Amino acid sequence: MYKLSLSLVTIAVLALAGCHGDDEVQPNAAAPTIASGMFKDSSVSGLTFESGGERGITGADGSFTYEVGNFITFSVGGVILGAGIGAAIMTPVDLITHGSSDSPQVKNIVRFLTMLDSTPPLSDGIQISSAVQAVANSWNPIDFTSIDLDADLASIISDVASVDARTPELLNTEDAKAHLTSTLLCLNSGAFVGTFSGGDQGIIGFYVSSGTDTTYGDYAFTNKTSGINDVYGIAYSTNTNRYARISGDNIKYGTRFIPIGHNDIRRFISGAPDFSDIDGDLVTTAELESTYTGNFTTPNSTSGDWIKRIPFPATSGVFSGARIGGAPDALYRFSAQYFTAADTNHTQDAGLFTFDIDSLGNVSGLVYSIVNNTQESLAGNAVDLGSNGLQITAASGTTITGTIDLSEGKITGGVWDDGLNNGLFNGSGCRLN
Repeated sequence: MYKLSLSLVTIAVLALAGCHGDDEVQPNAAAPTIASGMFKDSSVSGLTFESGGERGITGADGSFTYEVGNFITFSVGGVILGAGIGAAIMTPVDLITHGSSDSPQVKNIVRFLTMLDSTPPLSDGIQISSAVQAVANSWNPIDFTSIDLDADLASIISDVASVDARTPELLNTEDAKAHLTSTLLCLNSGAFVGTFSGGDQGIIGFYVSSGTDTTYGDYAFTNKTSGINDVYGIAYSTNTNRYARISGDNIKYGTRFIPIGHNDIRRFISGAPDFSDIDGDLVTTAELESTYTGNFTTPNSTSGDWIKRIPFPATSGVFSGARIGGAPDALYRFSAQYFTAADTNHTQDAGLFTFDIDSLGNVSGLVYSIVNNTQESLAGNAVDLGSNGLQITAASGTTITGTIDLSEGKITGGVWDDGLNNGLFNGSGCRLN
């Protein structure tokens, strides 16, 4: 009898425990944050992407969604291109560990993608047709480290030719690198504004050229086309109320200056030459007043360290900045830095222009005065190759004119005038989408 009663009690206790367990509210894992991005080797549409629970096909502009902090994988049917931590802008470089535009694996991915483009030219973006997406489900994986990609892709190229009714072109490795480089140059270019602090403090602005400049430099313009992302800028000290002009001209100043690397680090080194002869030694071009070493941690942000050697003793600190303007879906992106004419003391207005141009030639953008730490909108129009074809007006009434070449990505003969100050400028740009 005692044993029976104990058994009944035990069963009752277990039953109650079970009921309590069913009613207990278990904490839910935090829902992942979803963000959107774009895949660029020019814009690539028709790629399959997967990031956690996010999955789909990239849109006409290369758009995709991803779980923040999670990996995202890109593929075409059975061919996996690679994976990387999701970001607002991703390129073939981001799919390979320590990738760069020189990596054989990266160049082979570019060769594969450009071969799939159903709507040449490549400048209009890479579009993978629905027919190719369908037949790609039967494709086997590709080893992008292969030294004989032509042979490895033979059957795939045959499939593409059949379903797209065209003759696919497989670029050589150097042409593939050139194509990717043009994409990276455009993605990196633009205007960035932030602050610097440490032994001095103030506002800093960077102008990143698109690599298409033909006339730029420090005081005397130098004629060259760089093909690299030189980093220029303005550092305005709120302690001295004076700005320093930052140069990235590695032709004039040699290996002391490094343009943005087309890799996962995106490091650069630029400097402020001692133009104002602060140390009084009558040398104004060979010395560096200060050096700025940093990384573009994303195409939209930068940070790093600075050191000022002149005047002695040296001071140092850190800087950071973020892109201003520059819509990711713009057709064309242009930017420039401006200075007040004959401002030898470096105290008058100086800053950055950045603007987008749509297919109708409408211009919208921003002007940022680094000296005054103010921003205002720009609007106007651009006529390709027209004399003074660039006509822009700022919200305050400042006029900005110049000759613009959309295909070459150049602004020449630029003039700005706010009614009180004025000056000349040249700029660069590119087709982004």
